Amino acid sequence: MSFRSEISFCTFNSSFIVVSIRSNEFSEIGLLSNFDTGNPPRIVFGKNSLKNNLPQIIKDLHPKNSLIVSDDIVSKTGGLGKVEDAFKESGTTYKTYLIPIKEPTADVAREVSDFARKTSPDLVVGVGGGSVMDMAKLMSIMVTNKEDPIKYCALPPDPWSDKVSNLGINKILIPTTAGTGSETSNTLVIIEKGYKTWITSSKVTANISLIDPVLTYTLPPGVTRNTGLDALSHLVEGTVSSQANPISDGLIFQGVRIISKYLVRAYNNGSDEEARINMSFAAMLGGWVIAFPWVGGPATIGHCMSEALGPKFNIPHGQACAIMLPHAMDYNSSLIAPRLRPIAEAFGTDTYDMDDTKAARAAIDGVLKLMKDLEMPVSLKNSTKLTRNSLDEMLEYVLNERQFIYNLPAYNPRRLTKENLQILFDDIWEGKFSFTT
Repeated sequence: MSFRSEISFCTFNSSFIVVSIRSNEFSEIGLLSNFDTGNPPRIVFGKNSLKNNLPQIIKDLHPKNSLIVSDDIVSKTGGLGKVEDAFKESGTTYKTYLIPIKEPTADVAREVSDFARKTSPDLVVGVGGGSVMDMAKLMSIMVTNKEDPIKYCALPPDPWSDKVSNLGINKILIPTTAGTGSETSNTLVIIEKGYKTWITSSKVTANISLIDPVLTYTLPPGVTRNTGLDALSHLVEGTVSSQANPISDGLIFQGVRIISKYLVRAYNNGSDEEARINMSFAAMLGGWVIAFPWVGGPATIGHCMSEALGPKFNIPHGQACAIMLPHAMDYNSSLIAPRLRPIAEAFGTDTYDMDDTKAARAAIDGVLKLMKDLEMPVSLKNSTKLTRNSLDEMLEYVLNERQFIYNLPAYNPRRLTKENLQILFDDIWEGKFSFTT
């Protein structure tokens, strides 16, 4: 369906920006009329919302045995202390548990699960980045579910099915980065045997997501960049996904527009309050796209590859997602070119006089320009210590196993073949784009 319209969007400086959308293709409900949104969290968003709202939120939940989950970084930067102060103000007792490592392995998942079962809290508050929030989610369900956590993880032929039997305890998630979207998603990630897997369930979704952008003000530029590009990948891969729908389209367009305007500003000046607030909002939208209903993030070749490359070769998640994103768009472009037109528009390109192929390429160029402005490499060749032989060795694994862990035949528009993957792997290594030229 094509249309011409003008739409006004509000950003968080209380001003309005008019965005002209011409001849764009968005989803219609059509055969996607059946869906279940699960349990979206209550969202408390805004500057100083932690100080102003968290004490009363805690009181309203009447917890008897609360657990705060965080890590050393958040403890040192003051975020953990602010949550502890809120508990003290509410008059509620609590314990604090620090996650031992940055990326949670299966062993860490078992360790935190055992701790949750032994302490048996009735409220978990996760304050930190994606890994901290994911482990807080895990602890909330492990109190009431007694199997090894790996047994609840994604497995073919239906990796997105809910394998968690029992409802968990109340959980509040408080992000200190702007990117993973874990605060609003229905997923948590665990590294098993060197690769990322996940638990998907409405039961791991936060009861309350408290998003205070002030907690992101101290993020260093590299973390700001990587987490912001992670959020972008959730949004744009939601457009690439075969499961895109009218709900996700609206979230995606607004999220990409915000990131295209504010991520570079936040990267260049961490004290830019307007940029920080808007990036927190965009990250929240990215988490929603993953879960409302499931369309983004790991649902396409982009995350399928980045979540294999990252843990195995020690590439930061946001960097791996960023490198893969334009290639995921390029690889699928011949089948979804009209759907990439709004992405180009969100990056500020007037596509009215472009055909679909040129508009799709403009969307890819928008991502590449943003990466350049953020000083992010656009190829694996120039960005990691990974060798070409190591990359090529992954081809058979992606083709014969990993794509089915992600159920790519149902979610990624273009079928994976050995011939196409060989071209794609060469493109990823060299920074080329062979499918839209």
